[in-house]
Amino acid sequence: MWVMPVLMAYLIAGTVAQKYIGLYDATRIFFSSPLVWLGPLPLPGLPILLAIIFLNLTFNLLFKSPWSLEKSGVITIHIGVMLLLVGGLMTALFSVEGYVTLPPGQIRATMTDYHERDLLVTDDQGQVLYAFAHDDLKGGESLNLSNLPFSLKILDACRNCAVEKRTGDSAGFEGMAAAMRLVPDRPRASDEENIAGTTVYVEPAGQKYILIEDLPKTPEFRASDGKTYRLALRRRENPLPFSVTLLDFERDLHPGTQLARAYRSRVRITDGKAQWESDISMNQPLRYRGYTLYQSSYLETPNGDVSVLAVVRNAGRAFPYLSGITVCVGLVLHLIMRARKNKKTGAANA
Repeated sequence: MWVMPVLMAYLIAGTVAQKYIGLYDATRIFFSSPLVWLGPLPLPGLPILLAIIFLNLTFNLLFKSPWSLEKSGVITIHIGVMLLLVGGLMTALFSVEGYVTLPPGQIRATMTDYHERDLLVTDDQGQVLYAFAHDDLKGGESLNLSNLPFSLKILDACRNCAVEKRTGDSAGFEGMAAAMRLVPDRPRASDEENIAGTTVYVEPAGQKYILIEDLPKTPEFRASDGKTYRLALRRRENPLPFSVTLLDFERDLHPGTQLARAYRSRVRITDGKAQWESDISMNQPLRYRGYTLYQSSYLETPNGDVSVLAVVRNAGRAFPYLSGITVCVGLVLHLIMRARKNKKTGAANA
């Protein structure tokens, strides 16, 4: 079938591309996108190819495979492969990955996305009024801020930005934007190392601000309604159906070094009125309500160690197990049917 050589070509191309553009971009271009662009020529992407394989298996199973006891093993194997493809689709569409940073004693009910950034408009209390996906921002685009006495126009946006000294006219630029400007830089191999940024124009006040990802000090201004508003560029926060509190963090060091050998977080999970404590270590994740929390790393700060937990919600995580079991059952059935057939053939020849 022509699909398999194309799949192998994508696998090789995506693996090689990881060295030059990083894992995130290579996965997005070669494995996640429905179309792969070869210059101006669109080619079917991995999701489309897997859909073709799934449909081929389905129609072959329904209309071409003989539904008999002798072929039960082959039919069961086909079903196992289809389960694996369904699991891959569930993972691609509904899985979420991120992390939670937990200073001692603090409560977190959100997870931070590794890759997605948002341009936020907040009030002076930090309440988010509007959020716009940074990847969707285009230079010259105006953002719709209904019910607010101002509007925002995007002057430029870059996924990974370098900072240069501003030369020439700086009229209208406020704060650090008066002394520096953002220029697009080549994305890093690791997407987590990219520093996103954007330059915005506040209308009708005529103020221009630079927003750089996760800067602690964000631009603020007073609008015509007398209220203070803030602009920020942050990694996207996704809500968790429970909260996590760090009770204690321990790390063991290799003797005579400052290198961590192991680390463990003692956390409290709160879900409504239910509360309980649990340990999360490097080889002991916590699983609850479809989420898995792993001990990823830690940060040393003047206020103590900060635990970093990786959070994964994989909607299709059960399918590989179901698929593997189904394929194994199919192989056993196939061997049993073959043995019965060989036994009957031997008896007939005798």
